[in-house]
Amino acid sequence: MLSDELIAKIGDNLDTMSPKPASRRELDVLVSRIEGKIRAAQERGATYAEIAKQISESGYPIKTNTLRLAVQRRRKEPPDAKKQGGRNAARRKPAQTRSGGVAAAQRPDTKKP
Repeated sequence: MLSDELIAKIGDNLDTMSPKPASRRELDVLVSRIEGKIRAAQERGATYAEIAKQISESGYPIKTNTLRLAVQRRRKEPPDAKKQGGRNAARRKPAQTRSGGVAAAQRPDTKKP
């Protein structure tokens, strides 16, 4: 049952939880800056678990899977790609007319004098 002792134990355990990265953006900045060093460590045989442990010991707590996913996201990005147009920009289709064609504003070859 719920006792004062159990509540104190739960509270103590919550106090000792390790912090997590502040945000995905912060993690992406870290990975983008040390990506070359991560790759070099992997070429020397280091695993994601070993790299994540080293990063955590350096003062930035990170789990193995979090690091792996961040590196994979980074590798999928084309070099020097800047995200434009918001979250679903890649899914958007050009504006279409009622007849199903692309609107003239989208097609520079259909300018009227």
